[in-house]
Amino acid sequence: MAAVMGRTQVKIKGVGRSVIVPGDPIARLMYYFDCVCTCVEPDSDYTIRRLRDYRNYHRLTGEEEAQLIVLCLALSPDNLVGSVFHQVNDCGSYANEFVEISALETNLVVTDSLLIGGQQKKVQKVMFFEKNWLDNNFTEPLKAVQRRLNRPPQHHIEPSKRHYSLVRLCLTLTILITALLLAVVKAVPALYS
Repeated sequence: MAAVMGRTQVKIKGVGRSVIVPGDPIARLMYYFDCVCTCVEPDSDYTIRRLRDYRNYHRLTGEEEAQLIVLCLALSPDNLVGSVFHQVNDCGSYANEFVEISALETNLVVTDSLLIGGQQKKVQKVMFFEKNWLDNNFTEPLKAVQRRLNRPPQHHIEPSKRHYSLVRLCLTLTILITALLLAVVKAVPALYS
């Protein structure tokens, strides 16, 4: 459910911090996912915590990287901008800024919950961001991961053609399942109105 509030006194408290994110595309996607999770109630799930730990991106298994990509696609900017994420021209010293808002400005839409890892989570913060933040932490890393997945391996031992077919099938199924889940998530609120 989303709330639209207008002509209200705004009380904003900045709650962001300065971070250094490794340049690896997986680390950047983990940072993006961490930003999404920062906006919702804390999660004690071990897997979610590992997927948020962008400083230790090199510790993720291939399966965890796949989970991360699926979650980032499901929680893409297309689904969050205008509700939890809000694009602005200037965030001051940083490319993004988290804030707690006790009252909202005219026509600022904030959703009250998100579905993450199969659990409904209450939104506790919103994040304002500049376009370059989105490019650096979602769009470009996702493209880099896609290029890496499409590149033939550099190993001397050649996997069979069947292996490549299975990998492509898994990726295609992951994308289709993500699209299906997004359609279901979008359809559910319509059932209650």
